[in-house]
Amino acid sequence: MNGRPSLPVIESIRNRPVMYLGSVNSYGIRRLMKMLITDYLEDVTGLSTIEITFNPDSFVSVVISGAPADELLHEVAFLQEITSGKNFKIALLVAISRFLLVRVFVDGAIHSVTSHAGIYEIETHPADGEPNGIKLDFQLEESIFKHNQVAYIPMNIMLQQLAYLNAGLKIISVDNRGELQRNVFYFRTGISELFNDLLDKHDYGSMNAWLPIELKTAINGYIFHIILRYHHIYTVHPAPYIRSFANNESTKRHGSLVDGVLKGLEDAFVEMGEKEEAVLKVNKKRIGKMLVLFAAVKGEPVTYEGRSKDKLDMPGLKKDVRKFVKRAVLKYLEGNPGDRRRVLEKFMKKEDK
Repeated sequence: MNGRPSLPVIESIRNRPVMYLGSVNSYGIRRLMKMLITDYLEDVTGLSTIEITFNPDSFVSVVISGAPADELLHEVAFLQEITSGKNFKIALLVAISRFLLVRVFVDGAIHSVTSHAGIYEIETHPADGEPNGIKLDFQLEESIFKHNQVAYIPMNIMLQQLAYLNAGLKIISVDNRGELQRNVFYFRTGISELFNDLLDKHDYGSMNAWLPIELKTAINGYIFHIILRYHHIYTVHPAPYIRSFANNESTKRHGSLVDGVLKGLEDAFVEMGEKEEAVLKVNKKRIGKMLVLFAAVKGEPVTYEGRSKDKLDMPGLKKDVRKFVKRAVLKYLEGNPGDRRRVLEKFMKKEDK
């Protein structure tokens, strides 16, 4: 099967790459790699390792392993959807590459896409004993990216975050463009390791840490991972430290997921105060003081406020999280009288003390 560069999706990307990548400098290259990796993570389940090698002359190699045969066969069928836009990751590579070779190895066969300057061909050949997996080799189109190169350190920061957000996935990054550099990112427990690493850097003793709660659940097709603790992370400015994520994006302005967690905490603290016959002054500002919170959600669809993907706008999700967090926190407090006392101390009105 042959494809022509006049086909709409490929032609559109080649003519307006900035619209798809944000820029054609090192940031645009980093965005390209993130789009490629996250698309594979969302399209193919069971991935165990992604190895990326940056070579001289803007050549990049990607080796993806761990996917079961049925997932690979789905990717083979997807190769026929390049021009429809359904297989956007490969259409993007066809469009921005001077040279591209995509190979899917499965059940003794190699299913490949070869392209040059936007013209591509799909073929099938015997695999000759190659293990199942996916291999991508491409050279960035000089007419699009000019002389811009991969910025290796910012690239690794992005790859590390993807590894944190996909527990158990190993991402290997290799730079062959000078002195050899190799980095391996693997976090068995995902954002839990990111959370604990942060607190280890600010360990002022157990007296400053309380209400350590980690929650994992699935609600209405969405998977949640919520970790929180009251911890004096800053010695001068005890503002909340919050990080939130939706799929593989960092939601810097937070939105529905974080709002649901905070509302759930508020509901739990108020109800606990009522049980203790204490009038508590519970509000967002007081809840946030010295709170460390990491929250992540995976699932589709995900909707955002405005065009940027930095604030979730999902009222139903907020409601579900609020109820779940309230139940979980109340259950924790029932079994931990010491932290129940800390809640009373933190939120008790002055006249009740």
